[in-house]
Amino acid sequence: MKFHNAPLLGPSGEVCHTISRWNTALSNPAFKRKEGMAVGTKLWGDTQMNMVSRHQLLGAIADNVTEISREITKTTVGTIPAYAGFEGELQGTISIVIDTFLQHAQGTRKDLNPELIANARRRAHQGFDGGAMTQSWRVVNRGMWNWLTTQCPVDFDARGDGLVLWNDFLDLSERYVGAVTDAFFEAQSELKAGELVSRRSAMDALLEGRSPDQTSKTLHALGIRSDRIFLAACSFTGQNPANLAESPFVLEPVLRDLQAHRRRLPWTVFRGMLIVCLPDDMHSRESLKQLPDRLSQAMNVGISRPSPATFSLDTPLRQATLALLGAGGAERVVDFDSLSLVQIAALQADLQPGDVPPKIEAFLAQDVKMNHEWVETARALTKSQGNVAQAAQKLHVHTNTIYYRIAAVREFCDLDLRSLNLLADIQFLLACKDFGTYH
Repeated sequence: MKFHNAPLLGPSGEVCHTISRWNTALSNPAFKRKEGMAVGTKLWGDTQMNMVSRHQLLGAIADNVTEISREITKTTVGTIPAYAGFEGELQGTISIVIDTFLQHAQGTRKDLNPELIANARRRAHQGFDGGAMTQSWRVVNRGMWNWLTTQCPVDFDARGDGLVLWNDFLDLSERYVGAVTDAFFEAQSELKAGELVSRRSAMDALLEGRSPDQTSKTLHALGIRSDRIFLAACSFTGQNPANLAESPFVLEPVLRDLQAHRRRLPWTVFRGMLIVCLPDDMHSRESLKQLPDRLSQAMNVGISRPSPATFSLDTPLRQATLALLGAGGAERVVDFDSLSLVQIAALQADLQPGDVPPKIEAFLAQDVKMNHEWVETARALTKSQGNVAQAAQKLHVHTNTIYYRIAAVREFCDLDLRSLNLLADIQFLLACKDFGTYH
């Protein structure tokens, strides 16, 4: 449960006993059985949320952002003397924290807000102490708790939506504290002897081609201790920054989510892409598994196969770049290891209109008029290796329907859908269309 992280002092300094009572009750298995809860289940995890109440709570917070941020700013300056003289900037940052929470709670944001990460870096450049910065987040938590419990007390009973929002806020706060702490201390490191420039230069040299022995030594110096590594290539879609090398702050959210367990991973901007080197271990796989749910809608990622750390990075760079070409739409994170040889070939193709046989062009044109039944049939026959009965099962149609479509294709464009060579050509052309290498 998250209750133990909640501030225990109310706005007037009195001890809030509600949390203690609920923690005591929840530790009693009889109470849990009575409430229909499994042991270890969060109190609010089984609660059916009243969406109207949740909407009202979020609306109340949104309407009072200025008031909340002003009160928290006053408390922060009184608690942490280092913030004296920065009241205006501090209140603006706290407003961004609250607005960002609202965006996450409403489902309009999944990725980390780069403004808050950039703010942590500014604090480092302003000479703030790391302890003061992390303490300020605790003050924000306490301030939000005080405001919610005093302004929305009815919703903070045992089954109220206030506790659900508080749990969401704490989860989000933990995620941001980790990210901004990393950014703060990394900025401090960069101020010492230009470490970032040195690390990026070392990665640039590896990507441009180095001997296996040099690769192994450089990766070890950059903090990669595993025997195998892989590369992640990231880029923006739509309106990209003109020069990622000059605007690296826009890349920080994805870097924070890739750097699991606060590890510092070597990265650089290479050929217009963010390239990150990750050790092939459980933590990296865990980060990549969570990445699709946290990416900005404008970011795509391609991942290479694992490669020995003693090999040149040429091959993983090529694989990550090809996988990135295949990312987009619903599949914004593509692992090269998941691609078939047909897809890999299609990603590298440069088909021109005159390259495709006219009969196949006629097949595809007529398929549009047939509501894509012909292409669906070709895909099913490919997966069933030309077996008509299995193809019919895959499409949930009668076997005679498949025979009818085969006959219709033969009559219209003189093609035999039972030919495995033809099916391979069709699959290759469809993959090229999917990846934009043929229009």
